Amino acid sequence: MIDYVIYGKIIIDNIGLLDGTIIRDQLGGGGPQGAFGARVWSDSVGLVTRVGNTFPETARNSLNRLRINTDGLAVYPDLETLYGIMMYDENDYLNVKDRDTYAELNKLHFNLEQLLERNIVLPESYRNPKAIHLITEFTSEDMVRQALEIKKKGSVFSLEPLIDYREWKNKDEITEFLHQVDVVSPDWPSASGLAGSSDPKEVLTWWSKKGAACVSVRNGRQGSYVWDRDHDTMWHVPIIDAPRVDPTGCGNSYAGGFCVGWEKHRDAKIAGAMGTVSATFMIETPGIAAVEDSTQAEATRYLDALMDTIREL
Repeated sequence: MIDYVIYGKIIIDNIGLLDGTIIRDQLGGGGPQGAFGARVWSDSVGLVTRVGNTFPETARNSLNRLRINTDGLAVYPDLETLYGIMMYDENDYLNVKDRDTYAELNKLHFNLEQLLERNIVLPESYRNPKAIHLITEFTSEDMVRQALEIKKKGSVFSLEPLIDYREWKNKDEITEFLHQVDVVSPDWPSASGLAGSSDPKEVLTWWSKKGAACVSVRNGRQGSYVWDRDHDTMWHVPIIDAPRVDPTGCGNSYAGGFCVGWEKHRDAKIAGAMGTVSATFMIETPGIAAVEDSTQAEATRYLDALMDTIREL
């Protein structure tokens, strides 16, 4: 059986790196990025995702380098794989203006609705994991239903909600669903916007009242803020001082690592540190990071040093 099941999109990205270089046809999307974050801490990670009839060799090779189980990869030859472009502002958040500037790179075949209409049958080995982590903006999709069924059998249900923080089109849908998950990991623009505050303590307080047992809020270069019901303490987890090459997928990687950390330790402070370590590997690498033989040992060294820097809010 697979211990940690990660569900999210595959998107083939053209990425503007922080030094201005553009790299093309990179494996992206929350699915593989979240799976990498989990894989840093566990050898037993499976990815549930969809691709269409275009899947570049560069992306396929990157997926293989994650060393995860891909029995949950569904291929639909009559649809196109999702494509996108990633450009960033000074805070490592998506820069819509720059994305428009490089529109010629944006082969954004967003047949998302068509892809999501194709329900995925989970492999038998994915049906009783220790935790299932979903990266989605749609609480009505079939994978959410399947995750709730898995939760009934005792698995942790972790959610990274993709909230439309510019127009808030899905805010009610997401907010009303939060009481059904165990762990929730929003990003700062979504979390602070819904809470109506720029104070991390007020933001965590708002999210802590929505029903999840554990909350992490990711805030880019400012680190993350975490809380869990059992310890009822709010923590600020700083980032690790590391070369900053490409922010793409850091938040997804953090949330994947956080999910594993919570399932293993039931302590938001430790889980937040584990998520931060996962994100650190990602930001040091152009495109998606690979899992090496040394990754888990290196991650443990990062973790030991980071724990001493975490402070109570």
